[in-house]
Amino acid sequence: MSKNKKFFLQAVAFCLIFAATFFPIQEVFARKSLEKPWDMTNKISGFYNEPENEFSVMIFGSSHAYASFSPLEIWKQTGVKSYVFATQMQPMWASVAYLKEALKTQKPELVIFECNMLYEDSEYAAEGTNYSFMDDIPLSMNKIALAQASAEKGGRFPLVFNFVKYHSRWASLTAEDFSFRRSAVRDPYKGFVILPPKVGGDRIDRWDLTGVTEPLPLGEKNLQYLREFIEICQQNGIDLWLTKAPCNIAPENYQKMLAVAAIAGEYGIPFDDFNSQETYDAIGITADGNFFDQRHMDVVGAARFNDYFIPLLSARYPDLPTDPDDAAWQADYEAYLEECAHAIANPVPGKTSVAAEDQ
Repeated sequence: MSKNKKFFLQAVAFCLIFAATFFPIQEVFARKSLEKPWDMTNKISGFYNEPENEFSVMIFGSSHAYASFSPLEIWKQTGVKSYVFATQMQPMWASVAYLKEALKTQKPELVIFECNMLYEDSEYAAEGTNYSFMDDIPLSMNKIALAQASAEKGGRFPLVFNFVKYHSRWASLTAEDFSFRRSAVRDPYKGFVILPPKVGGDRIDRWDLTGVTEPLPLGEKNLQYLREFIEICQQNGIDLWLTKAPCNIAPENYQKMLAVAAIAGEYGIPFDDFNSQETYDAIGITADGNFFDQRHMDVVGAARFNDYFIPLLSARYPDLPTDPDDAAWQADYEAYLEECAHAIANPVPGKTSVAAEDQ
C-alpha cells in the first residue's frame, strides 16, 4: 500500500471516529427547548420526523406565524394538512433556509409566509435569536450557508457546531440531556404555540394608523432574501401567500408592510395584512381582550383569527389536497382541544406590554 493511500485511509478513519464521538457529545450538551408552550425543539426537530409529502401547506415566519396559524384547526375545517415551520424572530434569510429544509421532504402546493420580521433592518440578528433558529436543524450545506448569512466571520463556526457555545453546560446537565433522542420528538400541534389569556396588568391599546400611507423601503438584505424566497416558490411551482397576522402593528412597521404589498404586486402574488380595525372587527378580536402581549394573540384570539382566515384559504385555494379522515390527526386534534381548554381555564396574571402609545 502506498504511503499516500495509507495516509488517506487513516485520515478517513480518524474523521469517522471523531464524528462518532463528537456529535453524540454535542447532542448531550446542546440546549433543548422542550417545555410548553415554547417547546421549539419539539416543533423544529419534530418536523424532520414527519412523513415525507405529508403537508400540502407550509407556513414560515417568526413567532407571529406560530402564535397565529393553527394547522389542526385548518385540518379540522378543511382536511388540508399544514405545518408551521417558524422560530422566534426568524429573519428573512433564515426563512429562506427553512424553506429549503422543508422542500427536502415535502412538496407543498402552497406556502404561507408571515412577514413580521421584514420590519427589522439589522444586518444580523441577536446571538440568542441565531441559536434559536440554528440549534434544531441538522448539519448540511444549507445550515452552513445559513450560518454564513447570520453572523460575521468568527461567529459562524459555533452556529454550526454549537458545542462551542454550550460546552459549559456540564454543571447543569440533567438525565433528560442524556436520554434525549432527536429522532423521537414530534409536535402534535404541528408548530403552533398555544398562548394562554392574561388577566390584569396594563391595558393594551391599538396604534393609531390614521393617515399612514407612505411605504418605508425594506432593508437591502431583507429585500434580497424576500426575492429569493419568492423565486424559490415560483421555480418549484408553489403558490405563495404573503401575510401579516394581527399584532397591534406599529406605524413604522405598517409602512414596511406597504412596501411588501408593492413587492407582492410586482410578482403577482397575494398579500394580506390583517391589522386594520375593520379586520379586527370582522375577526372579533380586540387589542386589550385577545392578546397574550402587545404583539401576539392568545389562544382565544388565535381561534377567532383561524375561523376568519380558514374560509379565505378555502376560497382562494379550493383545490388543495385533503385528508379529513386521518386518525392520527384526529387524535392530535383532540389533544389540541384539551390543551386549548386548559390554557383558557388557567389564564396567567398580568400583561407583558403596556399601552401602544407608551411603547
